[in-house]
Amino acid sequence: MANIIGPDISFYQDDPETPQGVNFTKMRENALFVIVRAGQNLWGDRDFKANWSGAKAAGLPRGAYWFYDSRIDPKQQAEKWVSMFEGDFGELPLFGDFEDNYGGPYKGWRHWYDFLERFKQLIPNGKEIGVYTGYYYWLENTVATGIPTASLNYFKQYPLWIAAYNPTGPNVPKPWDDWTLWQFTDNGDGPKHGVESLNIDLNYFNGDQAAFEQRFGLTLGPAPIPTPPGKNYRVTVTSLKVRSGPGLSYDQIGSIKLNAVVERLESNADETWHKVRTLDGSLTGWSFAAYLQNLGGTPPDGGETGSGGSGTGTGGETGSGTTNPPDEEDIDWYRVTASSLKIRTGPGLEYESIGTFKFGELVEKLDASPDNQWLKVRSKDGSKTGWSFGEYLVSVHDPSSETPPSTTTPEFNDRNWYKVTTSTLNLRESPNLASKILGTLTKNDVVPALDESNPGWVKTQKLDGSSGWCSRDYLAQVSAAKRPDSVTQVLFPGVTYLRKDLTSPRPIVVHVLAIDLQSQKLEFLVTPSANNTDVLCARATSKFLEEFKLHAAINGGYFSYLDASYNPSKLCPNGGDPVRISDYAASRGKIYSNKKTAQPVIHIGKKNQLSINPKKPAVFNAVSGDRLVVVEGQVVKNLAAQIPNPRTGLGLSKNGRWLTLMVVDGRQPGYSEGVTFPELAELLISYGVHTGANMDGGGSSTMVMRGYDGKARVLNSPIDMNQPGRERLVGNHLGLFIKP
Repeated sequence: MANIIGPDISFYQDDPETPQGVNFTKMRENALFVIVRAGQNLWGDRDFKANWSGAKAAGLPRGAYWFYDSRIDPKQQAEKWVSMFEGDFGELPLFGDFEDNYGGPYKGWRHWYDFLERFKQLIPNGKEIGVYTGYYYWLENTVATGIPTASLNYFKQYPLWIAAYNPTGPNVPKPWDDWTLWQFTDNGDGPKHGVESLNIDLNYFNGDQAAFEQRFGLTLGPAPIPTPPGKNYRVTVTSLKVRSGPGLSYDQIGSIKLNAVVERLESNADETWHKVRTLDGSLTGWSFAAYLQNLGGTPPDGGETGSGGSGTGTGGETGSGTTNPPDEEDIDWYRVTASSLKIRTGPGLEYESIGTFKFGELVEKLDASPDNQWLKVRSKDGSKTGWSFGEYLVSVHDPSSETPPSTTTPEFNDRNWYKVTTSTLNLRESPNLASKILGTLTKNDVVPALDESNPGWVKTQKLDGSSGWCSRDYLAQVSAAKRPDSVTQVLFPGVTYLRKDLTSPRPIVVHVLAIDLQSQKLEFLVTPSANNTDVLCARATSKFLEEFKLHAAINGGYFSYLDASYNPSKLCPNGGDPVRISDYAASRGKIYSNKKTAQPVIHIGKKNQLSINPKKPAVFNAVSGDRLVVVEGQVVKNLAAQIPNPRTGLGLSKNGRWLTLMVVDGRQPGYSEGVTFPELAELLISYGVHTGANMDGGGSSTMVMRGYDGKARVLNSPIDMNQPGRERLVGNHLGLFIKP
């Protein structure tokens, strides 16, 4: 049974600076229903009427939702919601959205009851009402509060729309036994569904088209199926890993042997991963598409061929003359780091291109040019052999090529930690007052003790990697043999680093740079374009810092890889993939990406005047974020309750004096699992942010500083290709220079 898909939308999916709205005709090509945001509090969604009528005209069945706000009387909210429809209540249920964390006087299930009951009184008899929520949110606000069983069971009359961003399906909270709609991602392909935002929420209905039509009394046209299920594929590698989701960050749940035949159920948006099922039904999960050969029609007799790859099956392949490709543990294996790497007939650009390798593909080294700039390689399935530029091939057995250990900040979890109690404290070369001063610490700096063997002295190390001895008289111990939950250090004039380790709602490590914009020594830089176009050469944030001799930097906005028609060695002779910046960007007075999108833009003037969204007359530096998460000191309404991930955030204080740069580590169980968008917003607010934006996150999230030796030091623990500590090469960055 194929679950049908439909998005939910709000004003966020429409760019107010463009004349067009949502293209519901295009949405109908890829979806069978839509849920439209009606509003929140006593505010109607500014695009509701246009979205409501547009979806109807395109033949899309419509539902609506109202974000319940605990700061406003629930009956007034119900009355406002009803007024939005003007008599047209749509074809699908109307959902009360319960995920509010404002802590207002009308919070909790008792007031949800009042809201739903008042709404029920005002809508036509028989019109169905539903409930949208998240599993843990619901339990924490009902069962955990001691709700009576009868009161809990009251909500069972409303069909459940559950948010859960995982590949295996949602948990269903009591009192429900099953779900009606499942919001399975907030990272769907926006343009594919006719909207102007890059991302869109997508939802499954719990059934196929026939069940959908029967459930809601509808008759629809043919159901769109983006990736037809039922096709059969053969495994082309010795052992193909099966994961719980479409990416290397997901857990491995099993493996499939060479030549096994599997059924493809679906694919991710770019078809780099297929969800497959073994023919005996014993294993279902996601596998890398490059190692699956499409067989078309029905499976060959027997379903599998010989275990060693030497047998002959009826699926159009023979094993004669072939050998199994080496296992990944063998030497001379490399991973492709370019989005599309050309294969040539010889070791040089003058040789003919005969194909390409994809990003992340494993290849075997067969030979090398005399200068080792070109490698002769073979794909793991043996189908492609040729010469490729070695700079875009990284050895999977060379740890130094994966994670530069010299840039990682040590944890010092086995040391005592101290806080400085005087205004300035000298660091000396030796534990005596006559020795050379190497640097200083500032009041409230928190530092580890590297050596406490000399009475009255402690040897410590700063975040820039420099170390020295200081007097114990001006140190107060804050933690024994363990990094404290909070660490603060003044890095440069006007720049303070803060780290916070949280244990609730999950392990979370937060890194913050608090920047005083009134400091006269600051100078910002957004990654410049060498050719004044939106095509840049991707580089790690640490490389950006070193290249432009900056003092601190974070990753910037979104970007996309170019297709195979662009030659990396010509566009980026110094390394890095050529990438295209997705949104508005400027550097040193030159606008190199003049795109107008709905994404927030951070404008920085020559004198550090900084604003988010309001464009200054003279653009100097500018970088775009993903979405606003804090407006007027409040969490932006109706942020998607998505799965925790690494995040990069940026925010301004109310008076415009303080800039907060924040990176939250994630995807690293036991260390830091990341945060949702609302949680990022709350963290920014806790550091005094009045207006804040989410930047590019995930594997891109990185914060670096200049070390005492002039080299970059990574302050957080980035994660790329599922490897903690490895930096991702990104399109642009935001950096900070401290004038002498």
